[in-house]
Amino acid sequence: GLTREHDPVKIERDLVKLVPRVDWHRFPHLLIWHGRRVCLARTPRCGGCVLSDLCPSSRVEAS
Repeated sequence: GLTREHDPVKIERDLVKLVPRVDWHRFPHLLIWHGRRVCLARTPRCGGCVLSDLCPSSRVEAS
């Protein structure tokens, strides 16, 4: 994933290393959009996902 942390402060610390400062205000909205359009609960579109290399779920075979 983007982080292995569970504490919000530590998660933020990890994310600011990944996301350019200019995009900090947009990043949460982009993640929400991504979840609604690409990372769908029942039928995720892992093949077209730009985060698939970071996502452990993209490596799980569908049943």
